[in-house]
Amino acid sequence: MAQHEDGTPYRVLLVDDDADVADVVVAILTDEDYLVDVLADTSHPSVMAAVGMQEPDCILLDGAHGPEYGSSWAEAAYLGARERPVPTIMFSAHHGDVKEAQKEESDRARAAEFAAVLPKPFNLDELLAAVATACGRSEQFKQTPAGDRERTLTLARRLRELGARDIRTSDRREWATFRLKDDDAICQLYWWQRMGLYVAGCYQDDAVLTPIGQFFELEAAIAAVMPDAPPTD
Repeated sequence: MAQHEDGTPYRVLLVDDDADVADVVVAILTDEDYLVDVLADTSHPSVMAAVGMQEPDCILLDGAHGPEYGSSWAEAAYLGARERPVPTIMFSAHHGDVKEAQKEESDRARAAEFAAVLPKPFNLDELLAAVATACGRSEQFKQTPAGDRERTLTLARRLRELGARDIRTSDRREWATFRLKDDDAICQLYWWQRMGLYVAGCYQDDAVLTPIGQFFELEAAIAAVMPDAPPTD
């Protein structure tokens, strides 16, 4: 069955700028009860924002614009190194890259750690097997109030470990205000769900919020706010 143990359907993100291929994939996977989202923009910011908003159980990743599989090699490695890794399927018509990924002998193939490799044109059974394998490796993302509270507790715990003071959180979503020291300005860090990223800033003495930046990963956001803090293991 295309679902988690609690009955929640697996969510698949298809990153492909070929609308005709995307339509076929969507038809096949939705017939198997997967939830499928399609992203035609293969750029890194767009992919990361989509991942942050949807937290899919796997990604079918077509090659980025340019020769061969392009920067999608690095994209797959990045997705596998997230705090919540997302299993990635190479979905490509570039036969040389497909063979390289299948052999797993090159540095970039090992770094990508593809859950499966699916060449184009694809076979229906191979598509379903690849997606089932990838989704089976995923860690379920709880898109519930309880899940939000759990992530907020994780955020507060991480800030506390790094020496933050006067930490205050929200009961509804990932949100925290805190001080680096007792007399420091108030820092603010929160998850912007609609855009799929973390937003960080600090309030100065005149109560004006100074933006620090927007980040796809929590550790990157914390590092920007607390540059002297040790990185996570």
